[in-house]
Amino acid sequence: MNRRHFLRSSSLALSLPLLESFRPLRAAEGVAATVSVKRLVTIGTYLGFHTPSWFPKTHGRDYEMSKVLAPLEDLREEFSIFSGLDHRAPNGHKNWSNFLTGKGTPGISFDQIVARQIGDQSRFASLQVTCGSPGAGQMSYTKEGIALPAIGRPSVLYGKLFSSDSDKARMEYILESNGSALDLVLDEARALKREVSARDAEKLDEYFSSVRDVEKKVQKQRKWLEVPTAKVDFTLPDYDPVAPDLSLECEGIIYELMALALETDSTRVISMLVPGQGQVFTIEGEKLSAGYHGLSHHGNDSDKIAEFNQVGTEHVTRFGGFLRLLYEKKDAEGQPILDSTAVLYGSGMGDANTHNNSRLPILLAGGGFKHGAHHAIDRDEETSATPLLGDLYLSIMQAMGVEEERFVKAKRNMNDFVL
Repeated sequence: MNRRHFLRSSSLALSLPLLESFRPLRAAEGVAATVSVKRLVTIGTYLGFHTPSWFPKTHGRDYEMSKVLAPLEDLREEFSIFSGLDHRAPNGHKNWSNFLTGKGTPGISFDQIVARQIGDQSRFASLQVTCGSPGAGQMSYTKEGIALPAIGRPSVLYGKLFSSDSDKARMEYILESNGSALDLVLDEARALKREVSARDAEKLDEYFSSVRDVEKKVQKQRKWLEVPTAKVDFTLPDYDPVAPDLSLECEGIIYELMALALETDSTRVISMLVPGQGQVFTIEGEKLSAGYHGLSHHGNDSDKIAEFNQVGTEHVTRFGGFLRLLYEKKDAEGQPILDSTAVLYGSGMGDANTHNNSRLPILLAGGGFKHGAHHAIDRDEETSATPLLGDLYLSIMQAMGVEEERFVKAKRNMNDFVL
């Protein structure tokens, strides 16, 4: 790697976005980019959603957007919704990890199968992130079935992405003093802008603005951590400095950092676990009547369902912001990063009220796939042609050039739905 991939100072190496003025390193080595999907993002909400409020009532292209997915209305041509998909795996909170592993006992997760194949193409083979503490949730597993830890603090993720181990103390000082990483590489940044094309210069300006915006939000998050939290029926883990009832704010910042990680090609595989614990959220100035986990066990009480949907809608709103970021950010060919990034969003929990892991809420965005429809799978048919969630994973992997013939019980694909 050289200064065309990083801007360097004596104490910092700042990743750059992909620029048309410089050939990618692997292209220079004669490695052709023959796959249509180059990145994978998997996002799972630990407590899932109230699926009758998540799934549209009708299917096909003319479906009416559901209440919880309403914040994505303007993006409907960028994603597909699937109902009736699961892994035919055991139920229960402890089996939430079925979402990416496809079975009750931990085995390698979908994201790590992909990371093993394409991880050498970026600085980090994969990133695992969350918001504060993931609690009991686990999402990514190695081949040996070992759960990979997730980064839950935005400042730690920022430091990992934009500084080496020897730079972390310096980065901590910068953030504490309200400075910017860009200040350390300003001269080299100006020199680089004189060397690149006009479009690249514009892209660098947008990227530097994004970095500064994220730095400001990280600093704002630090200030929030100094504010005493409300008294709730929840014991804050000693090892986690991020207050659970601020995890929605944390979620938005993590999404922005994920977008920057993809834009700089720091990684091509990211998994994000959206935690669900006993936090009592305040939404639009109103404090909810119970903790998030308590609301998920709503007992079909309409008031609790309404509040559970409020939290679900907040999650979807932040997810929509992430998709818009990926659409706005451009790759080296000037195309939206979203077009070459498969984004899987959903949950390993189909119904948190009963701990049922069937009929999972699943949404696939980006990747250049055929989108704009709600695909209702008749799970009760149980024929050899009835697809499993793993069949969707197989289609995504094949589009990425990852040749896998089966995923646990799945051995077909869902190309008829997405290609």
